[in-house]
Amino acid sequence: MSATRPASATELKNYCLRRLGYPAIDINVCDEQLDDLIQEAIYHWQEFHYEGSSQNFVRIEVTEAMKTAASSSSAISGTNWSKLDNYIDMPPNTLGINHVYTSVGPSSVVPGNIFNIKYQIFLNDIYNFTHGQILHYYMTSQYLETLDWVTNSSQNRRVRWTIHENRLHLDFDWTELQVGQYILVDGSFGVDPEVHTGAYNNEWLKGYTEALFQQQWGQNLSKYDGVQMLGGVTLNGRQILEDGRNKKEVLIQELHSRYELPPMDLVG
Repeated sequence: MSATRPASATELKNYCLRRLGYPAIDINVCDEQLDDLIQEAIYHWQEFHYEGSSQNFVRIEVTEAMKTAASSSSAISGTNWSKLDNYIDMPPNTLGINHVYTSVGPSSVVPGNIFNIKYQIFLNDIYNFTHGQILHYYMTSQYLETLDWVTNSSQNRRVRWTIHENRLHLDFDWTELQVGQYILVDGSFGVDPEVHTGAYNNEWLKGYTEALFQQQWGQNLSKYDGVQMLGGVTLNGRQILEDGRNKKEVLIQELHSRYELPPMDLVG
């Protein structure tokens, strides 16, 4: 990558420092602070920016240890209550759970074999599609899929998940699952910039990282605000801090108004 197209955390740090005036002027922020701010910017980008996450399927193999744990419970500290341990730990970059499948196969109304309803409707009414509208077939198909979604409990399980606990609770009878079967989790996961290095070149991420750098720079200098340096230069950390905050606020508003996914797209 070029100097203006960072492909690593170090290149992003150097790019943002140059935008703030380095090396022509000193940027009074230590490397540890800069590294922390880059991670903060990445987490915010992953959680809210539509390019910061991707929808993937995670396959989890059922083991005897998982089934044993699901049938046990843990005491709640300080009480006589206990809570079920019927959960699966998710990867640390999980942002949302959309759906959980415990068995993947044909149902009575979803295409998979010649005996399901949808296949028979299409087979017997195919002649109608050559000279008429397909709206009736489309509406009927939608109704059958909705009916399958409501009645086919083995395909749609009750799940609970929160981003901080990061445990996917599966509220169903685990005895139905056999060791060696798979649970398929449809979820949203944060894009890892270390793997997909092009993420470091995202325009919003670069601007937000620069704003965080400027805010931290101003916060550091504000401790010596008004001190006159050699040559008559007076430190004005408060102004740098205010400019960084304003830039950050503008970028956050832009993120939520232009780049954020609708909140209902992520269920958790």
